[in-house]
Amino acid sequence: MSSAPTDTTSTSPPEPDLTPDELVARAVALRPELIERQAEAEQRTYYSEEMHQKFLDAGFYRTYMPRRYGGYEFDVKTMTRIQLELARGDMSTAWCMGLASNHALQVASWFPEEAQVEALGDGNFRAASVAAPTVTATPVDGGWEINGTIGYCSGIPYSNWYMGQAIMPGQQPTGEPRVMLFIAPESEWEMLNDWGQQLGLKGSGSQSIRFDHGRVASHLVLEDTHMVDVDPSTTPGYALHGNPLYCGRALCVFTMSVAGLVVGGAYNALDEYENWMRT
Repeated sequence: MSSAPTDTTSTSPPEPDLTPDELVARAVALRPELIERQAEAEQRTYYSEEMHQKFLDAGFYRTYMPRRYGGYEFDVKTMTRIQLELARGDMSTAWCMGLASNHALQVASWFPEEAQVEALGDGNFRAASVAAPTVTATPVDGGWEINGTIGYCSGIPYSNWYMGQAIMPGQQPTGEPRVMLFIAPESEWEMLNDWGQQLGLKGSGSQSIRFDHGRVASHLVLEDTHMVDVDPSTTPGYALHGNPLYCGRALCVFTMSVAGLVVGGAYNALDEYENWMRT
C-alpha cells in the first residue's frame, strides 16, 4: 500500500516550473523511439520498463495529479495532446500510459481527503479503471472484501492502484443491484497474463486482474456510486484543491482521452503511408 507524507502540502512536483507546452514537447520527442519499439511492445503486450522510466522522468503520469500531492495539475487539453502525440508514435503504448494516468483526475475529484492522501499523497500514482461491476463486495470489519475477475484493465502493468466498481449486497429501490466505487492498492489484486491475442492494441497492457479476498478500507469506498454518473455538486475535489478541474463528470474527460488516442493513431498510420510513398 502506498505511503503518504504526514503533511500533504509538503509534496512538490519534481519540476515546479514545468509548462504544458514543455510536457507536450517531451511526448513529441519520444515519437521516433516509440515507432521503433512498436513490435517489441506488442510482443510483450505492454511497453518496457525503460519506457516506463522515461514517462516517469518526463512527468506524464503527474499531469492530472493535484499540485499539493506532487502533480502538475494541468488541464484536459494538455493531457489529451500528450496522449495524441504519444499515440502518433505507438497507439498501444499511449493507450496503456494514458489510461493509467487519467484516473488521478477522478480520485482527486470524488474521494475524501483521507483517501486522496493515501493514494496520491506521495506523488506516485497510476491506476487502471473499468466501469463494469464484475466483482462482488462483502462488508468486513473496517471495510470491504472484494472477490472476482475484471477484464480489459488498460494500463494495469504499471498501475500501483486500481479504481473500479463492485456489486454490494442488497438492491436499490428500483430493484437494480447496489454498486460501489472503490480504489484498491496493488497488494490486493493479481494481474493475469491474458492479453495480446487480439487483432489490435496488442501492446496496450489491457490484462485482467483478479481479486481473491482483497481488502479495501472503508475510506477508499464510495457506496451506491457509479463512476459514469457521479454528481459533481457533491464531490470534495473543488473544495480541497480550489480548481474546477476536480469537480467535473467523468465521461466527457474519458471521451476526450479516447478521441486523442484515436486521432494520434490515425496520424501514425498517415505517417507510415507517407514513408511508404517516399521509399
